[in-house]
Amino acid sequence: MQTSVDDRSDGPTTVVGQHERLFHGFLEAAPDAVVIIDANGLIAQVNRQTEKLFGYQREEIVGQPLEILMPARYRGSHVAESRAYAVDPHPRPMGRGLELFGLRKDGHEFPIDVSLSPLPPERGLLIASTIRDMTSHRRLEEELRQRTRELEEADRQKDNFLSAVVHELRSPLSVLSLVARILRKSPDDAKIHEQTLGTLERQTAHMARLIEDLLDLTRVRRGKLTLRRQSVDLRTIFINAVELAKPLVESRKHHLEVVQSPEPLWVSGDPSRLVQVISNLLTNAAKFTPEGGHISLSAAGEGDTVTVRIRDDGIGIPKEMLSRVFDLFTQLDPTQGVSTGGLGIGLALVRRLVELHGGSIEATSDGSNKGSEFIVRLPLLPVATDPNPTACCASSTP
Repeated sequence: MQTSVDDRSDGPTTVVGQHERLFHGFLEAAPDAVVIIDANGLIAQVNRQTEKLFGYQREEIVGQPLEILMPARYRGSHVAESRAYAVDPHPRPMGRGLELFGLRKDGHEFPIDVSLSPLPPERGLLIASTIRDMTSHRRLEEELRQRTRELEEADRQKDNFLSAVVHELRSPLSVLSLVARILRKSPDDAKIHEQTLGTLERQTAHMARLIEDLLDLTRVRRGKLTLRRQSVDLRTIFINAVELAKPLVESRKHHLEVVQSPEPLWVSGDPSRLVQVISNLLTNAAKFTPEGGHISLSAAGEGDTVTVRIRDDGIGIPKEMLSRVFDLFTQLDPTQGVSTGGLGIGLALVRRLVELHGGSIEATSDGSNKGSEFIVRLPLLPVATDPNPTACCASSTP
């Protein structure tokens, strides 16, 4: 009979012990930090994840106020919230809709999510706080928000781009339509034929450049734009680029100063693409400079780099736009009455071409109406033999 009594008396104790071990085993196996707080707001128990998350050994924080694990700015309000929760304890998230932060032992703050749950009240009020590190989650949220902003901006740019393409095509098509009507009305007038021929050539050349820019843009975006590299003296590039930009420069009555290096400036590159870079920058300067302005083009070797500078005294670039002028579809507002047109792809294409040549480009400006400067840097080849020493002159002012 005694053995039976002992068994009955030991049974409940054994069950309680098993429950305690199960509880502690569950606590230690929990994937999140768990902090158990007593009715006085003191830390009664923590698990292994709490030590890892906050950088404390458990003996350092057991018996301490829970506020030790939160930034100072939250501590005052947390005490009041804890008292209110003790009146009606029930499972719930803490700080719904708020951004909560934990504080590590080393002083580092990090975003957290907290859930509160009251434990069975046999030993008085105990509250289990489950704390999850939200650093990765917040980072993903921010990346998603940033991606959404980028998609919205891309959609806006696409709309602007389509509008610009329509506008750029409409103008020469309207002129060509007018030319056709003129020719139809005066089929035998040689003088009119000569005049309209020049108009046809200019407008078709404009459309051809537009189409070529669009094709280049497609090649760049698909990574299929290739270079036909050779050793080339930048002085010859200057001559050809100036020839391409000369009609617009002269039509706007600009003064263009070209300062050539007295020595060859050899680079490894695709001559046609380098001409495209320089002529586009000269054309850009001509567009954004009021009539009668000044534009300069120069180059100089600086160590193992050749630096090309295109300066103008035009409408300038606002400070907030300097970091964006090379972005696709970016266009400056012609606030000074300068008519620019274009698709907003020229400078983006220039930057990509320069980068394909292993170089870099930057824009500088002191602000509105203070002109601008574009600086291209390309790797300079070691001294080479000039195959055509008479190809360049020291300076040119078309």
